Amino acid sequence: MAAATRAKGSTNGKDMQREVLRLSRELIRIPSVTRNEHKIAEFIFGRLDMWGLKPRFVEVKDFGPSVLAEMGPTDAPSIVLNGHIDTVEVMSGWKHNPFGASTDKGMLYGLGALDMKCGLAELMLAFKAISEIGLPGKSRVVLQAVSGEEVSSAGTRAMMAKGGFRKARVAIVGEGFGGTGCLTIGRRGGSYFDVDIKGKAAHGSTPEEGVNAIADAASIVEALGKMRMRRDPRLVAEDGKPLRETQTVLKISGGSDSFTVPEACRLKVVRCTIPGHDEGVGEQIREAIRSCKPKSRVETTLIKGAAELFEPYVTTPRSDLVQTASRWIRHFTGKEPMHVIGKSEADDNRISHDLGLPVVCYGPGEGGALAKYHQPEEAVSVDQLGTAANVYVMTAIELMSRP
Repeated sequence: MAAATRAKGSTNGKDMQREVLRLSRELIRIPSVTRNEHKIAEFIFGRLDMWGLKPRFVEVKDFGPSVLAEMGPTDAPSIVLNGHIDTVEVMSGWKHNPFGASTDKGMLYGLGALDMKCGLAELMLAFKAISEIGLPGKSRVVLQAVSGEEVSSAGTRAMMAKGGFRKARVAIVGEGFGGTGCLTIGRRGGSYFDVDIKGKAAHGSTPEEGVNAIADAASIVEALGKMRMRRDPRLVAEDGKPLRETQTVLKISGGSDSFTVPEACRLKVVRCTIPGHDEGVGEQIREAIRSCKPKSRVETTLIKGAAELFEPYVTTPRSDLVQTASRWIRHFTGKEPMHVIGKSEADDNRISHDLGLPVVCYGPGEGGALAKYHQPEEAVSVDQLGTAANVYVMTAIELMSRP
């Protein structure tokens, strides 16, 4: 704890807030829609290099490169700081310039302000602060700025494959939900299904001689929409309500331009599963489909590819990581943090399930009407900035100070 006590006076709140705001604005002004992350990766590399932090690129197939920086002995156990550099595309409805990084009534506007360029700025500056304070004992800290998160966690999966998590003890992902008073200790999962509907072709003038796959698909969509979703009152979402499942039909495709009864149609369906309740989803969907008695033959398949299946997880509140992060959140905010389960899947699902690591998410975020993730007018309150960086620094140093 001596190292943590020594570092305590080294993280000035107002100074850190100004630094995070400045760097966040620089990041927002660089367009980085997923698959086009090259320029922002070069900027991050250049800034870390200017700080003397020895970054390197990690190539990610079909995306821009990720950036990796490490400090400490290569054989030492590590604390991983992870954040993504890509954003979704520009949605219609923006009033502020999505790449202007303007401030208005205490809010910083821009594409990625919430998801997650402000969090990325906090991670970068925390990494820099740790390098200035110095590492306690034989320990290591790793910073990962990853591409491809918005599509399939491509950057984090590449980090796993290329040694970015070597000897990792815990991971902190800098994506905030609900604000700096919330610590995300778990997430719902995402189970994706293909529903193939196989009817019978016929001339469009004699539909009674065929089986219309699209007509059956319409009945199936309605049946899926009526399914009861499970909930768990022991788990709390970032909106403070009990966590529940949701299910969405993401895509429907089939038919042709010819005057023919459609013989095939495919639905893509996602069930957002909750921790401890993800078994039997496929059979539930099949039962709902059988209930609408389609004339077509229907096959439902869970998509098990690395890019498609996200397992739900919870990091126990009793873990060192959760306890330590909670203590420093309380220190810097003056309030007891709320432990929440994120509604959306993200990189921390991969880190927890694929590597078995304790992982939490924490960073600047918003709740309620201000939570404009993947929406126009995305913005974060300036007052939040700087808190997360200080929490990362102190959590990492305290954990590294222990055997």
